[in-house]
Amino acid sequence: MLKIILYISLFILGFLLVNYAQTSENESGSAVIYFDAILFRGDSSENARLDMFVVVPYQTLSFLRSERGVFFAKFQISLKCFDQNGNLLEEKTLDRTVQTNQYEDSQGLNANFDESIHSFYLQEGRYRINLTITDLITKNKIEKNREISVINYSKYRFSLSGMMLVSDIIETDGNSSITPFLSDNISNLENGFFVFFEAYNNEQARNIDFVYELWSDSKLIEVGNKVTRFLEKGTNQVYLKIPSPKNLLTGTYYLKVIALPHSSDTIYDESQYLAVSQRTIRYAPTLAGNVLENLDLAIRQLRYVATNSQIRYIEEGATYEQKLNRFREFWNGLDPNPNTKRNEAFEEYYQRVEYANSRFKSYLPGWQTDMGMVYIIFGSPASVDRRQDYYNPSRVYERWIYSNNREFIFVDNNGFGDFKLLSPTTVTEKYDYNRYR
Repeated sequence: MLKIILYISLFILGFLLVNYAQTSENESGSAVIYFDAILFRGDSSENARLDMFVVVPYQTLSFLRSERGVFFAKFQISLKCFDQNGNLLEEKTLDRTVQTNQYEDSQGLNANFDESIHSFYLQEGRYRINLTITDLITKNKIEKNREISVINYSKYRFSLSGMMLVSDIIETDGNSSITPFLSDNISNLENGFFVFFEAYNNEQARNIDFVYELWSDSKLIEVGNKVTRFLEKGTNQVYLKIPSPKNLLTGTYYLKVIALPHSSDTIYDESQYLAVSQRTIRYAPTLAGNVLENLDLAIRQLRYVATNSQIRYIEEGATYEQKLNRFREFWNGLDPNPNTKRNEAFEEYYQRVEYANSRFKSYLPGWQTDMGMVYIIFGSPASVDRRQDYYNPSRVYERWIYSNNREFIFVDNNGFGDFKLLSPTTVTEKYDYNRYR
């Protein structure tokens, strides 16, 4: 008996391939939800079971406070299954309510979440799975779509289900309790992880060898040792320990588990494969649950919150890991709520950097422009006034006024949107999370 305990601190979905049956994903909506789909053999020979894991972080939801002082949020989960021609085959809709007595929970400060598991039973073919999360208070919607190929497991004498990443397994009285790590980002799993899958053996009980491979595009970068498991006829639940890969660069990798006939040979080739299960994993260092895609760039972007000596100290780390640790130490020192799992100062700062890049870019990236600098340090102005020069219509002035009556004047001398700070001529302040709180 398998008892699943959902404990998820971060969950970012990648691709899942089952016996080379592939799924892919796209999404709309700016907020984050987490969605994984794993294919298993169904209860009959005619179908497969698609288990869908849906995780909605509290920080994604809008909370209200009841008369009793309880904070609550309401949202709807909608799952739709379409065939390859776009025909709706099945739909599941579920209204959910979450409650908390803690204001910090309602703001997502403790990284709490709502989780649920749903299943579709599907015959062989290609399908599209649509997930829509609707906040019933704000009516905001988040949508994800998955393309999935379902195989007919009964056609194979031996086959494997999809793979679930597992951070921990506990055996109690013959039952296995697992903690799924429903993310493809393994950067924080320093002690390695397990993969869980089912092996379907339609022949007599026998020993089967399993080996994992880690690929980067078409390059094989790591091969594990063979592990032998005795499999009964029928469905078998299998766990394999995957050591933490070493010296990975930020990027996406393919984790492949291969089933082979039991042998003392250490060399194998594709002609010996009994079955393969494959999915992507990612290696992307994180801070407070936020992925650091480009550490060197993130360090350079510290210029509006850190001193030059602090930035040099981080940059002079002898290794990538040392730079990352120094970067994390810097932001840990600015965390306004160190007892929570989020670092609001870090999140706000890089959200401002991202906004500056999208809004103020000219000849330079937005975060390096004068407007980007002021926005990152001080945030959104209370009011903005723009006017043309009376004597030179191609020259444009823009004035930003803040709630403390401080103002900044920018000038675009050529009409191309390249605004330079005119007054004051310099800015000496650094970003401060608590400035206007």
